[in-house]
Amino acid sequence: MSNNILIAETKFSDQDFKIEFDKIIKLILVNKYSIYLVDGSSFYGTLKSNKDNEVTITSGDTIQNVSVSKIVSLNKIESGFWKHFTGSFDFGYNFTKTNNSKQLTLALQLNYISEKWIHTVKYDQLFNVQDDVEDIERVEWELDTKKYYRDNWFFNSNFSFLSNTSQSIKGRFSPSFGMGNYLVRNNKLYFLAGGGLTYNIEKYFDSTTDKNSFELVFTTQFNMFNFDDININTSVSMFPSLSEKGRFRTDVDFSFKYDLPLDFYIKASINANFDNQPYQDTEKLDYVFSTGFGWKLKH
Repeated sequence: MSNNILIAETKFSDQDFKIEFDKIIKLILVNKYSIYLVDGSSFYGTLKSNKDNEVTITSGDTIQNVSVSKIVSLNKIESGFWKHFTGSFDFGYNFTKTNNSKQLTLALQLNYISEKWIHTVKYDQLFNVQDDVEDIERVEWELDTKKYYRDNWFFNSNFSFLSNTSQSIKGRFSPSFGMGNYLVRNNKLYFLAGGGLTYNIEKYFDSTTDKNSFELVFTTQFNMFNFDDININTSVSMFPSLSEKGRFRTDVDFSFKYDLPLDFYIKASINANFDNQPYQDTEKLDYVFSTGFGWKLKH
């Protein structure tokens, strides 16, 4: 269970059951789960309801009674390796006859969930061909790892890559690490903030301008998910430079998703990158707006 949706798989149904978690009165789980509460507490154990709207959590020698509404996340820890994975795949294609414009967008996300860790792989690609204009290609991927602690604190490490012909970036490699906290986390939405340090390895199509730099990173993320079939997710990352005077970068991601039957969905998103000291005469601001049709993969 996450984002207020409990997914239950049965042997007698072709499709998994989806249940709004805040409507549940009683819950009994035999297998072991990673359990996260609103106050930031986390457990690894089993759940059982002894009365309406309350569960008893058994985690080792710890036994605690909590309201069902205080649970914000349940992840079953399977014994099989492949059962730890969830993910999604998006595909979009646009064609305009007037200027013979063709645009292809791809997006992939894969998550691996264990008792205390969540590992995420993301991949986004845009390819645009148009008459009398240079081809545009933008590739972005990242490997992200989070480990959760008490009181809604977490450790985060990230390794990202960006290639963007519009900004003459052949490849920007950015390993980073830091800490963060869920300032608000419930079964309607969450808002988190964090900070850390990143190291940029920037390679341009003109190799004579390649450079490396240290940056601070400040990140916020806001996700609304328990509002019928609508999901809105926004994240902003700011990178003030420590080694280049006056340089400041910002990455913004915004997505809107509407769920359809059979695990399909439609999605619109904006990805923007701003650099106040870009390579030579390239654009300071580059952004991609895309719409697409997708399908969610769930074990």
